[in-house]
Amino acid sequence: MTFWPMFVLMLVAASVFILYPFLSNWRRSSSNSSIEQTNVAIFREQQEQYQRQLDNAEISQDQFEQLLADAQQLLLSNTATEHSAAKQSKAGLWLLPVLIISVPLITWLTYNQVGAYADEEIVRLIEQAPQVTEDVQLFEQWREQLDSAIAKRAEQRPENVYYWVMLAQSALAEGDLLSASQFLAAAVEAQPEDGYLLAQYAETLFLLEGSKFSAPVVDAMERAFAVDSSNPTVLGLKGIQAFQTGQLQLAVTYWQGARQSLDPASSTAQALLIGIERAEKMLSGGESVAPDQSDQPQIKLSVRLDSSIDFAPDQLVFVAVVEASGPPMPLAARKLRAGDLPATLTLSDSDALMAGRGISSATEVRLVARLSASGSATPQSGDWETSSEVIELPFSDIISLIINRQRP
Repeated sequence: MTFWPMFVLMLVAASVFILYPFLSNWRRSSSNSSIEQTNVAIFREQQEQYQRQLDNAEISQDQFEQLLADAQQLLLSNTATEHSAAKQSKAGLWLLPVLIISVPLITWLTYNQVGAYADEEIVRLIEQAPQVTEDVQLFEQWREQLDSAIAKRAEQRPENVYYWVMLAQSALAEGDLLSASQFLAAAVEAQPEDGYLLAQYAETLFLLEGSKFSAPVVDAMERAFAVDSSNPTVLGLKGIQAFQTGQLQLAVTYWQGARQSLDPASSTAQALLIGIERAEKMLSGGESVAPDQSDQPQIKLSVRLDSSIDFAPDQLVFVAVVEASGPPMPLAARKLRAGDLPATLTLSDSDALMAGRGISSATEVRLVARLSASGSATPQSGDWETSSEVIELPFSDIISLIINRQRP
């Protein structure tokens, strides 16, 4: 049952409890009126009886008057009591319309603050996903509505990490690493001992820093490792750090530990295996730090700007290869100047952002090119961009990218 029918049904049920006392008083008032008529009838019968007794000389005139006065006093007393009860029963009738209006209003306002209506709205939007994926413009509007609803809910319930994680996942899907790191930071603040959140936060910071182990990245990574030393994401990061500092055997140890909890057929496990094999080969002296690139998978592409775009020659253009069905983090990337376009270039594992996770670890990829308005590698509103169709590797032809779509 949807929210509104349930809400109305509950209000109808509550109305029964509101109306019952007033209906009960109304019935009591009607009953009092009937009792008053009965009391008057009894008084008249007594009056007739006393009159007959007086006519038959059974009682004296003084006795007649005394008995009649007593009967009148009893009638007045009963009538006053019944009038008082009736007046009291009608005194609260003004509350009825007040309650009928205020109870639904207060119920709605209270539920809006402490209830789950906002969550129902988020679920409703999520269920619409299959209906909007075919239309790009409709899909963008749907995503904005969903992100807005989740962001509003996150502000209301900052202690609920699921809202922050959903926002982070959406930002990652858009390639917005800065926003993703901020959302994950809020999630970590809500649950500082959650190893999974700490690991995701550390990885996002690592990518945001350009795959460099800056102080914040190392701090987040070590916190995650202290909480859960078996987390594959953390072990992967520590393996990369060890590899970059020349500690090849330690890198192999970390990466082997990371693979133990992963599906061997997954792209992440395969990427780790490539890194392990490379490190072991270097340990045996079979590969130098700068390996031969002749047998590496390569992607050739040409990039140019649409003629309608106004740009400065020093503006940065970011070209990236992302896994078609995997995480949005680039497998390989290159930075160009807008003034150097059009340009033809080749991307390979040597352009990978993470050791062991390059183009060779994927089978289907998508190419993305973006003219940055701010100079940031993180996508921003106002940037110009384009993306290719899904490409199955290996691919020998040259892929043409024309940057012609502006981000809202």
